[in-house]
Amino acid sequence: MRFWGVALFCFLSIIGALSQGDVGSIISRTQFDQMLKHRNDAACLAKGFYTYDAFVAAAKSFGAFGTTGATDIRKREIAAFMAQTSHETTGGWPTAPDGPYAWGYCFKEERGNPPDYCTQSQQWPCVPGKKYYGRGPIPNHTQLQLWSSRKSHRNESAKQPRKLLQTIQ
Repeated sequence: MRFWGVALFCFLSIIGALSQGDVGSIISRTQFDQMLKHRNDAACLAKGFYTYDAFVAAAKSFGAFGTTGATDIRKREIAAFMAQTSHETTGGWPTAPDGPYAWGYCFKEERGNPPDYCTQSQQWPCVPGKKYYGRGPIPNHTQLQLWSSRKSHRNESAKQPRKLLQTIQ
């Protein structure tokens, strides 16, 4: 009898873990497309770069993102992330069709002629010939941010900051 109790507990634990799912269980492709409805507009320089599949894949690489806690907490976490990253990449203007915020994920680089945000450091040096400015939906402006960012990418992205603009697909 004890065996069946343990087996049932394990089965229910697995079912519970699987029910959390990934961010795709919180935000569907349709919702993603509706929230960022103009990201593939011809006027957007990042046209075709920000995809739903890339979003879900990137979220999976940060294990707990949008997958822990009650459903309401997970929704708020993803909503806050989408609001911040959409703001950083918006191509909207005050009178834009559907409002300025419907144009999120329109750009993947800081616009205009951004300054080089290199801050000299012996521990985290600037790479000669490379310019550090905002790239991507979570802009890492300085080489300090790039060196201290996610370990698996830090050396490569600090040495080659343009790699941040390559899709993960």
